[in-house]
Formats: sequence, C-alpha cells, structure tokens
Amino acid sequence: MTIEEQDSKGGIERNQSLDSIKSDISSSSSSSSSTLPNAAVDYVIAFQFPLKPTSSSSRQDLESTVTSSMTELTTRLAKVGLRFQVRTGKEPGMLFVLVSSPMGPIRHLYQQQRKREFLLGVRVNDINNKTDSSFQDTITEGERLHLVYELLTLPETDGGAGVSSLTNEYIQSIFPLHDEEFNKAWIKSWSYKWKVTDDDLLKIRDQFGEKIAYYFAFLQNYLVWLGAPAVLGVLVYLTHSNTLAIWYSLSMLVWSILFIEVWQRREQELAVKWGVRNYTKHEKNRSEYKGESKVRDEVTGDEVPFVSIWKLLGRRLAALPGVMVSALFLSLIVGFVFVLQIFLHEYYNGPFHQILHFAPTVGYVLFIPTMTGFYSRFVKSLNNWEMHKTDALWDYHYTQKIFIANFLVGYLSLFITAWVYIPFGDHVLPYLVEFNISHEHKTVDFQRLRDQLVYFIVTGQVVGFLTEMVVPYFMGLLMPKAKEMGEKVTKKKQEISPDFIQQEQTNDEEERRFMNKVYKEAGLEEYNIYTDYSEMVIQFGYVSMFSTVWPLTALCCMLNNWVEIRGDALKICKYTKRPIPLRAESIGPWIGNLQTLVWLSSITMSSFAYLFHPSTNIHSPYTPVFTLLAILLSEHLYVVLSSGIQHAVSMVPNWAENLFRREEYELKKLWLDRVTEVHDKRFLIDDDASDITDELSVKMWNKHLDRASESSVAIELIQNAFKKSADLYARANDAVFDDDYDEALDLFTQLVQLEPSNAEFLLKRCSVYQKVNKLDLALADGQKALELLKEGSRSLLARAHLQNGIILHRLERYKEAQNHLEQSKELNPNEKTLVTWLRKNTEKVPKEEPVKAEPVAPIKAESVAPVALTPQSQRARHEWFQNDAFVTVEVFIKNVKPDTVNLEFFDSSLSLSIKMPSGSDYSLELDPLAQAIIPSESVYKVLSTKVEIKLKKKVAGIMWGALESENDIGTQMATSSTTPVKKAKDWNKITVDEEEDKGEAALNALFQNIYKNADDNTKRAMMKSFVESNGTCLSTNWDEIGKQTTEIKPPDGMEVRKYE
Repeated sequence: MTIEEQDSKGGIERNQSLDSIKSDISSSSSSSSSTLPNAAVDYVIAFQFPLKPTSSSSRQDLESTVTSSMTELTTRLAKVGLRFQVRTGKEPGMLFVLVSSPMGPIRHLYQQQRKREFLLGVRVNDINNKTDSSFQDTITEGERLHLVYELLTLPETDGGAGVSSLTNEYIQSIFPLHDEEFNKAWIKSWSYKWKVTDDDLLKIRDQFGEKIAYYFAFLQNYLVWLGAPAVLGVLVYLTHSNTLAIWYSLSMLVWSILFIEVWQRREQELAVKWGVRNYTKHEKNRSEYKGESKVRDEVTGDEVPFVSIWKLLGRRLAALPGVMVSALFLSLIVGFVFVLQIFLHEYYNGPFHQILHFAPTVGYVLFIPTMTGFYSRFVKSLNNWEMHKTDALWDYHYTQKIFIANFLVGYLSLFITAWVYIPFGDHVLPYLVEFNISHEHKTVDFQRLRDQLVYFIVTGQVVGFLTEMVVPYFMGLLMPKAKEMGEKVTKKKQEISPDFIQQEQTNDEEERRFMNKVYKEAGLEEYNIYTDYSEMVIQFGYVSMFSTVWPLTALCCMLNNWVEIRGDALKICKYTKRPIPLRAESIGPWIGNLQTLVWLSSITMSSFAYLFHPSTNIHSPYTPVFTLLAILLSEHLYVVLSSGIQHAVSMVPNWAENLFRREEYELKKLWLDRVTEVHDKRFLIDDDASDITDELSVKMWNKHLDRASESSVAIELIQNAFKKSADLYARANDAVFDDDYDEALDLFTQLVQLEPSNAEFLLKRCSVYQKVNKLDLALADGQKALELLKEGSRSLLARAHLQNGIILHRLERYKEAQNHLEQSKELNPNEKTLVTWLRKNTEKVPKEEPVKAEPVAPIKAESVAPVALTPQSQRARHEWFQNDAFVTVEVFIKNVKPDTVNLEFFDSSLSLSIKMPSGSDYSLELDPLAQAIIPSESVYKVLSTKVEIKLKKKVAGIMWGALESENDIGTQMATSSTTPVKKAKDWNKITVDEEEDKGEAALNALFQNIYKNADDNTKRAMMKSFVESNGTCLSTNWDEIGKQTTEIKPPDGMEVRKYE
C-alpha cells in the first residue's frame, strides 16, 4: 500500500519525484551529520499481529481487523506528512514500519512549538530569531527526533498522528535507531575521562534529549558531592569507636539538606541553558488522554479533551487499594526473606545447614527482584488506567508507585533490624527452647545492624552491576545461538512468508545489514530510566540515613557511582533500545523522594544515636519514650536547618535567573518598541502654544517658549552660582592686597553668608579683623572655625588654633592663648610664625601656673564686649616696593620706640608686633610671602613716621607679583633699580602725613588736587605715566602719553638696569 493510494486529504504531494524525496532527506539530516544517519529512518514502529484467530473469531475476521489497523496507521502517518515503508520481520506476524520525516513538517511543528513556548514563558528569546537556513544548521539530532516523535504521538487535535501502543493494539513499540558513530565516540571518550563536564552533558542532551541528560547530570553532581561524606566517613571510621556521635549525625544531615538545595539550583541553571524552563507547567496532553468531550482551554483557547473530575478522582481512589495490596504483598515477601535469613543464620543448626545458609541471598538476588518486576508492570498498567492528562502527571504518579516498592525492598529489613530485632530479639529464645529447636543464637547488638547494612550495600551494588552489565553481555552472545538452534529443531524458517524470503533474496548487502540492525535493536529491551533513578535515590538514602551506622557507606557508593555512570552509558549504547528524546526541566518527582529521605534521616540517626549509645539500656521500659523524644527533637532541628540552609542558598546570586529575567526584559522591550513605533510619531512636541490664552499665562510664557534658550539660561544660572564664590574670594583678596579692609570685610562676610560651613572664609575674615584691631569679632570667627574643623584638615585646624592664639595673646589672655598655640604645634609643628608667638606668649604666662592644653570654650561674636580703639590704631597703613635684591615694606606708625618693636623673619613669612603709644598692640603677619627670603640678611629700621623693613630676596632679579601669595611664580625684572608695585592707586584716598616736611606735603596735595579736578584724559595720562614709568614719572598730557610708552626715569643716584 503506497502513500498515493492513502493520501486523499493529506499534505503530501502526490507525484513526488525521487529527487525531491532525496532533497528532503538530505535537508532533514544535514544538521547532524554529513552522511544520512540510519538511512534517513527516524523511527521504527514494531507492528505485531497474531496469525491464528481465537475461538470466537474466524481467520477472515482477524485478517480484516489487522488490515484495518494497518490502514489506519498508514493513513495517520500520511496525514501529518511523514514518509514510511513497511518491511517484514524475522518472525511470523511481525512487520516493521520505517518512518522518515521531511524537513517541512518538522519546521512547521517547530515554529508552532516556539510560538507556544514564547506565549507560555518557556523560552523568552525572540521567536523570529531563526531563519530556515539557520534552523537546518542548528537543530540537533535529539530535537529533530523529538519533533518527529511528537508528530507521531500527539493527538490529532494538536497536529499529531496520535499513534501509540495504547491507541493501536498491534503496535508493540516505537523506537529510534542508534547512531553507531556517536555511541562509539561516547564510550571511547568516557572510558578514560575522570569527570563528566558540561560539554559532555550538552552532547548527551543533543543526542538523547533533556530527560536522559538530567539523569547523567544528577549522577555526576551526586558523585562529586559524595566526596565530602566519603572523606569524613573514613576519618570517623579510623578515629572513633562510636560512630553514632551527634556531631557526625548533624554533619550528615546538613550535607544532605545542602546537597538537595544546591542541586535544585543546578537544575534551574541547566533548564535555562537548555531552553526548558517552565516546560512541564504547560505540557501538551498525552495521546492516550481521549476525554469524554471537548472544551475550550481557558488560557490558550484551544479545544482540549475533558474528563469529569469525579471520574478522575474515582479512578485515583480505586487505584489506591491495588497499590496498597501490592506493597503489602511485597513487604510480606521482604519480611519473609528477612526472617528466613535470621532463622537460618542464627537459630537453625539442623540438616543442610551449610546449604540453606545461602537461601536468603538467593531470595534477595532472584526472588525479590522478580517480584519487584511484577509489581512495576502491575502499577504501570494501573497508572495507565488512571488516565493522566500529561506525561509529567503520568511520570509523577508512576514514580511514587515505583519508589514505594524500592523503599520497602531497600530499607524495610534495616528498620526491622534496628527497631524490632535488636531491642526484642532475645525474647525469641524461650520459644525456641519450648519447641526444642537447636540454635547458636547470641545476643544481638549494634554490630548486627552494621553487618546487615554492609550486606545490603555491597550485595546490592554487585548484583546491580551483574544484572545491568554482565548478564546482558552474555545474553547477547548466547541468545542468538539458542534461537538459531531452536529454529532448526522446530523448523520455524519454513513458516516465514514467501514475500519476506523474496525480499531477502532481492535486497543488496548494504540494505540487508541495515535491516539486520533493525531486527537486532527491535529485540533489545527498552531503556528504563526509572530503574536507574530508583537505584540512585535508594543509595542516597543509605548515605543520608545510615552513614552513622557504617561510615564507609559514602565511600563505597562513590566508587560504585564512578563505574555506574559509565556503565549506564554503555547500557544505553549496547544493551537497550535507543531512548526516545524527551524534554524535561528537572529530574521530576525524584527530588521530592530525596527530600523525604532526608527527613527520615533526621529520625533514623537520632534514634540510632540514642538506642545504641553505650550508656543506653536498650531493654529498659523507658527507652521507647526517650527514643521518641530524641526523634521529635531531631525532626524539629531538621526543619530549622532546612529553612536556614534554603534561605542561605537563595541569597547566593543565581546567574540563570538573572539571565532569564534579562532575556525577558529585552524581549518585552523589543516587542514594545515594535508596537509603539507608529504611535510614538503622534506624540511629537507641539510648539503652537495654543493652550496659553489667559493674561497671566501669556505674561509668564510669552518670552520663554524657546526651549533651547531656556536650557542655556538654566545652565548659565548654575554656572554663575558656582562662580560667585570664586569671584568674591578673588575680589576680597585683592582688597586685602590694596589695604582696603572695609571692602575686604564686606566681601568675606558675603562669602561666609554663602557658605557658612567654610572655615577657610571664616579664617580669612578673622585675619582682616585682626588687621583692623577688631579682636572681639576676630575671636568669634576663630572659635567658629574651630567648631567647623573638628573633623577637617589638620593643617587648616592648626592655622585656626594659631589665629586664636594670636588674638588671645593680643587680648592679654595668655593662658588661653598658650593652650591654642600648643595645640597648633601638635597638629602642625611647621606652622609659620608659630615659634615666635609661642616664645612671646610663654614669656607672658605666669610661671607658677602650669601650662595645659585645655579646650577653650567657643565665644560667640555677640557676647564679646568690643574693645575701645583709638583712630590711630585702627588704621596703621603699610606699603611695599622692590628692586632686584630687596623688598621694602613701610609701616606708617608715628613715634614708635625701638624697644617696643618685635620683628621675626622666617623663610617665607614675617611677624611684626608693635606696642603702640596708646598702649594697644599692633600686629602685622605676612604669611606666606610671595617668594622666599633670607632671614639673616633681612633688617628693619624705626623712623619717626614709620617702620621700614627690608626683606632680602632669596632669588635676586625676580619681581614679586604680590607681597603675600601662595601661588606666585614671579617674573624676570626689566630693571634693577627701584620697582614700585604696579597696582591701581585711588588718588582720592591719598592723605597727607602731617609729620612729613612741608615740601613733600605740598607736592602731594598738589597732585591730589590736580587729579581730583582733572578731566578724564588728564586722569588717564596720570595713571598711564605713573604705571609705565614704575612710579618715576607723572604726566597730565594725554596727547603725548597716549601715543607712546612712558620712559622710566629713576631718581638721582640710581640707574636703570636690565636683568640678564
């Protein structure tokens, strides 16, 4: 039967040429290999039917039924666009449907799934990020086979063919074929590799799907984590006679909790990396879930099958007795084998004792696994009957049923030994005597539990390795020969259909080899991942619950798992069918079983620690009570530890969660930009000001509609606000330089008002107050500066203490002044003029009073009584000029006695103090000078009208730009004669010194009157000539002076020199 005969409604084109088929096959497999894998056969459907009818039907009815089933199967395949061909098997009634998928249906289903996952939050990257060509290049073999499997098995309502063993009674199995090249490379790589890396896991995921990859990821992670309890267990085993120590039990409990929490974090990271986050929350329905009717899904709006909740609940409840009875029956078998073992090992001493001694071992190795297999098949049928909606739900319920069986087989004997046999075993002896049973029973103790555990662990691992690796190997060698011999005896080869014999004769050798591969893999068992998971979970229970019984448990399990992870890889490649690539976002319900075992470990280890403690009387009637109390305490401790560890792990940054959120944000932003791109054009800025209509609004906005201009104004206002302080500071310093102290005080006061917390401004104003002898206000500023500088610059704080000390000295408060000066010395011993003032003030402090550095209480300006000052003391004017070698400073104070002058020279400063005739003190502090001087060659002279100070320049020929400056670099002087300072003169402020001779006074008065009454040109001529001639010439002729530079004319006895 061909596709063209069946595809009346399907999507496959009828007269498809061989070339187009080859093109589809090539494109469908180009992503995985340069050659076609498995002859482009994606899946094999084993279709087996009986040749002999039952007593209630005829051969024609049977043939009609089988034919109808095959017709339905091929129709379904053709309808979804799958290619297929039918081959006969080696056994009568066996057909193999070889299924291949073109790239078109796969691409279509892939796009549908990507849109669905995008809407449901499984993958958040852009759904349009793959073109057709990139899709063919990047899709993995596992993803392709998963898509083909969904085309095969999804319900027809979801776009699939709805093919499964539950929907067609003659379908025996559906399986993909092994990729021999990948399997060989996989086994070879892992045969010498010590650790499975993330790249290895990615290769497994790309070949076998996420479900298998998660198993190997869990096994590798568990193997690494076993290192800690293995090392700790060896240390305890070698150093402790009592292995049930509380600290060791707590350590194992913490390790178990931490392992599960970290593994769950690892699961999330892999889910994000593999693109399966939240996959199970939005899984599609199983093809077996038919439903009673169709309803519309409330989220997606699709038509989905519906089954009454009462029917589902009824089936769940009806299945419970079956599971309970099966578990009870299995428990009885385990208990019987356990009792038989105890009886034969410890009590029985009769005939065949040596032989019967091995009977329990045979029971554990053969009988119990067989009964467990029956149980697994029974609960699987029961699970199918329960009608679960999705594969995740089916997997969850089946896992719980399997876990019950393995839990009973793995732990029931140990629990009976620990909690029943050891405490109450000696009570059996009277009954043995009563029935005259000879025995060699000895008192049982903790060692009996340890021996039982070692037996279970070692025996279980050896038996597991033999059944998984050795037995399949020998069965693979022996079964073909046994089958061949059986066929010769029964002559089954004659029953093979003539069509098959003809096909064997006509097929070429390559095709025959391929079909032999199909026959071989069809005869392999299906890979059962539940068996491997249950083995690891039960083993984890041994480590978490019983490590305190035998500390080497973790070490044995670690060695076993290193072999197990490679053995499972070999088993998948050689001894089972290739697993169908299925998606998953975690290890599923097994994580819940692990958490249950950790909770039980808190019970077992606490009970063992009390029951088998050397001080415990195990036969005391109070022992059960105290054991329960120990269990209760340990269980509460588990809750606390679990909550704390979970919170601590959650605080560690999770890159997977951050990556997912970032991708989600970027995607939302991308789609928002696409949606709002057109709408944003409607909201352009409108400048017509049509909304401004009332009078006040027009006044406010009439001249402020230019946004660029308003932005510039705002920036200018900000810049001006920052410039104002700098401008005021510069002007204030210039005013001090020009001896205009009133202007300086006004400017510094503005600065203090602008920045009240700026101690630098306060100290500057304090210095000016000192110059004008307003010592009360100067002291208030100095004290406030100290308050502001408690946590400020040490150098500035030292200067503030120095200023306060000078002021207090001048106020004759010597003790307080000494306190400030000492503190200034502690902060900055190199503070200029400090030594001088310390010497001056120390001489004034009474010697009988010890000098202590005590803090001085701040003094507010308004609380200080002003000092009465004479007009003469308030205005002691000083001027300066320079030549190439000296800077001359003249302080104009009349009638000063030489013995009242105290002048100290320093490298870059000077300190002058004069006892004025009025009795007050005058002080001049020049700190720092603009340039360095030579103190030893600097002198001063006291005249009748002034004090003349000559400062020897350290570097001759450099013209100072100012008398006081912190950043003056100086310039080369043009002449070597007298060079007065170039600074503006206010001729209106020139006063006549009464004590000068009349000729000079008259001349100054003349110049003052000329300047005062002159016109603008005359004033300009006087100013220009005076400045350009360095003070040696004064002219009123603007016509002459305005055309040329005024020549320097030094006084008699001096000459002009250019500095070389």
